[in-house]
Amino acid sequence: MKITIVGPGAVGATLAASFTASGAQVSLLGAPGAHLDAIVEHGLLVDSTGRSARHRLAASDDPARLPEPDLVVICVKSQDLSAAVTRVRPWIEAGADVLVVANGVPWWLLATVGADDPVIRSVDPDGGLLELLPPIRVMAGVAHFSSSVPAAGHVTHSSGDCLIVGNPLGGVSARVDRCAKALSAGPVHAEVSADIRTATWEKLLGNVNLNPVSALTGGTVLEILEHPDLRQLCAAIFTEAAEVGTRLGIPTAMSADERLDVARRLGAFRTSMLQDSDRGRRLETDAILGAVRELARRAGVPSPAMDAVDGLLSLRERIRHEDQGQEPG
Repeated sequence: MKITIVGPGAVGATLAASFTASGAQVSLLGAPGAHLDAIVEHGLLVDSTGRSARHRLAASDDPARLPEPDLVVICVKSQDLSAAVTRVRPWIEAGADVLVVANGVPWWLLATVGADDPVIRSVDPDGGLLELLPPIRVMAGVAHFSSSVPAAGHVTHSSGDCLIVGNPLGGVSARVDRCAKALSAGPVHAEVSADIRTATWEKLLGNVNLNPVSALTGGTVLEILEHPDLRQLCAAIFTEAAEVGTRLGIPTAMSADERLDVARRLGAFRTSMLQDSDRGRRLETDAILGAVRELARRAGVPSPAMDAVDGLLSLRERIRHEDQGQEPG
């Protein structure tokens, strides 16, 4: 199978190493910069479970310079997803399978529950994503592993080893089976789900609180959850988001304490949003928090805890960008 990873950052590069170890022909489509330059010149170095491997892969910032793939795996931040999909539109229109691995509320969610207006404007303002990649056309991936980029061309996979893969409309299809079989070895393996909506929402219930609170405080997951007031705030956000899921037909069997205890066992973990904040990058606030607030308003679910945290984080980001002389994201 010919596979192109779009966005060979921490998650994408780890998946690239896993697909390669499983025997696939892998290429990388990235943004211009030091990371891509290092991969082109020296190969992709991946450290995982005490082992290091350097992978020599075709890599470019120009889709035309890469082979046409059977499977496109898109691993970019949610705010960059529309641009990434546009870049690979010719491959999509040629019939390539598409797997999107992203945090937050997916653009296709309301289209799977029969909503009169299926566009979620926090993540898909003009509905372009839903038009090009409706639920029947795409696969969703939920990453349960942690990786980072300590240096250009170098990725460290530190924990977890699972990518849940499924169809937004449910069930298991031939394309999902093909994708899972192509990810059978290496640092990460695939787990097929007949209910990817639930898997997506359950991960969101851990991100919607800990990610923004970590970006606000600078604290690790352990530091946040050992602080009684912050744990209470995270539990309140969980409860609000869980009610939104229930209204959408995606209830969770976990309580707030159970979900937070799962996160606490990760230890002194720095969330992806905190890592982005440390690097001065635009945060995935719209997909992780803003979209849940949008769905809450549409479902008539009060969300005072989410509203307060989103307001605090929005103001913090605006001030930070103004101090740096940048336009806010």
